[in-house]
Amino acid sequence: MKKTFNPNDFDTNLTVADVAQRFDKLSSIDFTKVSLANEIIKLNYEVISKDYEDLKYTNIKDYYDVEVDTIV
Repeated sequence: MKKTFNPNDFDTNLTVADVAQRFDKLSSIDFTKVSLANEIIKLNYEVISKDYEDLKYTNIKDYYDVEVDTIV
């Protein structure tokens, strides 16, 4: 039997913590001076959390729960 297409099969639940583990350079950036959203776009990710506040925290660990998505 052929499986029907489900667009939700392609959804992933990624957070900034996942991206930070892949890219060590993010831990050395002061995110009160540099936009986290702009930095992760360069790495093919985008912030999708509605509660994300740009330039609020210095340390990336404070953003670990922010949801991101892969840019295809």
